[in-house]
Amino acid sequence: MSVRRDPKTGRWFFRARVTFADGKRDRISGTPGVPGPYHDLPNTQRGADAAEKRAITKAMTGQVVRPEARDVPTFTAYDKPFMELYAAAHKPSSRRDKRQRLDLDVLPVVGKLKLDGLRQSHIDEIVRRMLARDCGRKGINTTLAVLSAMVRYAVTNKLIADPELSFAIAAQPNPIAPVAPDDVAKLLEVCADARYRIAILLCADAGLRIGEVRALPWLEVNELGRELTIAWSYDRVNALSETKGWERRTVPISERLRAELKTIERRGNLVFSRLDGDPLGYDAVRDRLHEIYEAAGVKAPTMPWHSLRHTFGTELARRTSDIETVRELMGHKSIATTQRYFHTTRDRKRTAIDLLSLGSVRAVTPKPDLK
Repeated sequence: MSVRRDPKTGRWFFRARVTFADGKRDRISGTPGVPGPYHDLPNTQRGADAAEKRAITKAMTGQVVRPEARDVPTFTAYDKPFMELYAAAHKPSSRRDKRQRLDLDVLPVVGKLKLDGLRQSHIDEIVRRMLARDCGRKGINTTLAVLSAMVRYAVTNKLIADPELSFAIAAQPNPIAPVAPDDVAKLLEVCADARYRIAILLCADAGLRIGEVRALPWLEVNELGRELTIAWSYDRVNALSETKGWERRTVPISERLRAELKTIERRGNLVFSRLDGDPLGYDAVRDRLHEIYEAAGVKAPTMPWHSLRHTFGTELARRTSDIETVRELMGHKSIATTQRYFHTTRDRKRTAIDLLSLGSVRAVTPKPDLK
């Protein structure tokens, strides 16, 4: 067959021989949907068939079948449909993040380019500029992912062919930094405000994100069934949306969280709120938690609230090997995220080396002479 699909890449291509009137033969080949003479054709079996017919026509008659001229927009021009259509259903915080990354790092480099003019050198220039500003590699990859999404959206809409560029750099995942259980106890001990004790336990004993804590209504707290349901979250500007991953999850209530919930006066619909019942702002609860860490003599991690959620995940992983249950309780979309909590601890490493040493000693110890 002259038209086939590459088993490694999944791309359709053609490869054939043509025979001329004088008996001479020549090879022709090509791939539709990539930069070149067949870029306007889809990378499908039909696209490969059409590309082969073009190649045969050129080889036999010398006539080049020109692809249809297309008006390819620049990245700046495509920014509006990308944000208004592609990102329309995204959370407000996600749209704001995309807007900031496009304005700060992407469009200054590629804004004037047409979508089909993007090259690896342009992506590398974005990386160079961000590294020069000491941006973290994870943040750089998040920015490149926004650019990649814009390009993929253009490919999906058949404005351009897939440019097959790399939109990521090597980066290590951020280390998980849980708060030690003893330190969580210290935070609770110095915290006189029952609202903040409950918030700390919602993170450390139930694994809520701080946005989920701020949006948790009393209606989702089933004290009789001793469980709570997480379905909503406030972002940094108090915009309410569904939780990360768009999935509700139910988590059992620990005994000490249950005891604390009984002590608080209900001032409105929210469990964790201002004294007048309105939602607490992100900056206010972050600053207050820093004060609690300081009063407890505990060094505050970079992400003081989220590290309490890491405590929940780490303690779960330490006590069970059921990774699927941990994933459900943490509300992770991907099991790969949950696997980070099943890391090898320092104690486990020491135990492994001790066992290795013990085995070595046994191996070199001479057996007693039984004669």
